[in-house]
Amino acid sequence: MPKINSVRSHLLRLLSLIHSHERLSRTQLADYTGYSNFLISKLTDRLLKEGLVAEVGTATSSGGRPPTLLAINPKLGHLLGFHVGTINLRAVLTNLRGEVVAHHIDRSHVEDGPEKALQHVLKVARHLLRQGHVKLEKLSGVGIGIGGVLDREKGTTLYWPRVPSWIDVPVKAILEQNLNTHVAIDDTPRTMALAEKRFGKARKARQFVYIALGAGTGAALFLNGELYTGKGGFAGEFGHTTIDERGPLCSCGNRGCLEVMVSASTIIRRAEEALAAGLSGELCRMVSENGDRLSLNSIAAAAKAKDRFSLALLSEISLHVATGVTSLINLLNPELIILGGGLVREIGQWLLSPIQRIVEERAMPNPAEQVAVELSNLPEIDWARGAALLVSDEVIRNALHSGRKA
Repeated sequence: MPKINSVRSHLLRLLSLIHSHERLSRTQLADYTGYSNFLISKLTDRLLKEGLVAEVGTATSSGGRPPTLLAINPKLGHLLGFHVGTINLRAVLTNLRGEVVAHHIDRSHVEDGPEKALQHVLKVARHLLRQGHVKLEKLSGVGIGIGGVLDREKGTTLYWPRVPSWIDVPVKAILEQNLNTHVAIDDTPRTMALAEKRFGKARKARQFVYIALGAGTGAALFLNGELYTGKGGFAGEFGHTTIDERGPLCSCGNRGCLEVMVSASTIIRRAEEALAAGLSGELCRMVSENGDRLSLNSIAAAAKAKDRFSLALLSEISLHVATGVTSLINLLNPELIILGGGLVREIGQWLLSPIQRIVEERAMPNPAEQVAVELSNLPEIDWARGAALLVSDEVIRNALHSGRKA
């Protein structure tokens, strides 16, 4: 066996591979690392002995004895993940494999200010720990995805254009002080993209872009299999790509940004104006059946009933999104673009085909032929599961370095 420091680095490499792939055989580990079968056997025996991994069944055999699969030992610890949006809070308690132990969806209360909203996050955290029968001192880490512009290193929201009271809020410090554990913070498009990379359609993609469409609009970029954040950590502000220089004023101060053209609130406002002007009898009927509450779902239902205004509105939204997507394709040449978020959950089926058609028409031929544009099919609780992934690697590294057995 190699020297002790080298052994630890090899063990960490195997742990990282098993964690990122969820489960792997010893043969697959040898293929990924180039290590000999003898070394893989010795290293995996060590991981099993230290309680860091567990055997979890067998893979399909291509001939001979079926290979045994290894996965992270779920007893190593528990993580909390939070997705704090402008409107809703998604929260989850997972084990180190990312398996959901408990979850909760509620209002985020961010419009009531950071103090009330973060107190609510702490209340939900304690609720999930009780529900999962996990003591606070046994909590291994917390990941939080939050809207706004962040200083990720400090764990601070610098500002949040849609909720102006969130200026220089030390989110990380507040949660660490109250939960007494490590906390990592990132913006919601990136934590949603992490979920897509680990649990969704982007598992095998090395060059992909995740676009989050909802109350706001953002993107996360995976280049060569790694999350790209830019020099200062601000890469991915896709929502502030200018679509119409004479368009409406955006919360960032510019005009005609993609976010202000396609956000859920913009779509609802446009539909409300149409109702007030009597432009859509079908939509009016849908709203009445829905208890006089206009929603994205009622707009989609009206479109399904061939309502001309709703169809035209969704077509316009598709055009705006496709314009931005086409620019990304020409610039980055990704293999996959995934559209996700609350807007996509409600009306994505009406957006996808027009976006795919416009991309085919407008993107440069070679990049257009090489990219797939798809809708996310992950449940919304997985957005919080993606946030928990912010701290999972560090927790596993710490478990290895401490030599802790489950």
